[in-house]
Amino acid sequence: MKSLIQNLIRKLEKNQDEQKAKKIFIGFDGYIDKIQRAVKAQHPERTAFYKTLTDFSAKIAAASGKSGQVEITTQETKLGGNAPILAHAADCLGLDVTCMGTLGDPEIHPLFKAIGKHSQLISVGKPAETNALEFHDGKLILSEISTFKELDWEHLKKKAGLEKLIRIFNESELLALVDWCNLFHCTAIWQGIFEEVLPHLEKRPKTYFFDLADPSKKTINEIGEALRLIGQYKSFGKVILGMNENETDLIYKALSEYLGVTADPNANLEEQGKYIFEKLNLDQLLIHPIKSALSIDSNGNISLKGRLVAAPKISTGGGDNLNAGFCFGILQGFNTEETLILGMATSGAYVQNGKSPSIKDLINYLRVWEKEVVL
Repeated sequence: MKSLIQNLIRKLEKNQDEQKAKKIFIGFDGYIDKIQRAVKAQHPERTAFYKTLTDFSAKIAAASGKSGQVEITTQETKLGGNAPILAHAADCLGLDVTCMGTLGDPEIHPLFKAIGKHSQLISVGKPAETNALEFHDGKLILSEISTFKELDWEHLKKKAGLEKLIRIFNESELLALVDWCNLFHCTAIWQGIFEEVLPHLEKRPKTYFFDLADPSKKTINEIGEALRLIGQYKSFGKVILGMNENETDLIYKALSEYLGVTADPNANLEEQGKYIFEKLNLDQLLIHPIKSALSIDSNGNISLKGRLVAAPKISTGGGDNLNAGFCFGILQGFNTEETLILGMATSGAYVQNGKSPSIKDLINYLRVWEKEVVL
């Protein structure tokens, strides 16, 4: 692992001088996020917060049949959504980004202009809103997403223009389609892209990166149809599906049921991933638990341990930053081990420092990680 990190640092240092910005398209959501902490007690000199979801859930449970009040402290109000956070992280790494999403109407909300100097922003509606309660062991995300109800394929074509979509997709080397679970008409949007945009692209093949996000509120049939459509994109290029550990378990069970197969209750994460990869005819499956990252492709499985940040400054958006680092590595032509490390390091630096890293920040984080690795 130490030698992998050392070699990656050398490549990134060289890449800083020689890098030609790669084009990436990202769509289609957008949120205003309030990053918050739940107050457990107020002391004269300090505020004590709930450290874990377990402690906070006990407070909520105690109010059942009665009533209760929880004081909330907002630490930051920032741009949110899988697409904008991924776009901002990709911009920080120097990629040429086009982000299309619900960024404001009639004007783009000022918060999204922080995505960066390398980015073109295209808004197709008003942003959703999220209250993200953060704890040391996870987060509770409360979202108001009714604005997404009007975002369907016809609305997207009307707001963006079909010819413009074709041109943007044609110019982009990697296309990241994310947050399927919260966009009410996302499958129809992806189907519209597949039927009305991809056949008209002159520059092929492309790399298509998909992230469903947490699919737990979707039906088995909805999940199955979205997964089937993702597999069809392979006729136009390389298809990569990314998911965290919880999403992997949910998708494994849903896909098994959709295909009429009894899921193995004892299947471990790697076995679940292999099943998903084989059934969907993917080029690559990326799975990112909190402490590691796993890649599955036709050459086999590669799993690498990550660096756990003990006291995170922020956790909301960690997965999107991992996706950004991973996609950056794909666009630079790095090998699988390097792309996994890049993903974990981009996420780790973001969680540790509370902001998406530049290449310089990423190199500094990797140097610290390298010193901590035991041979």
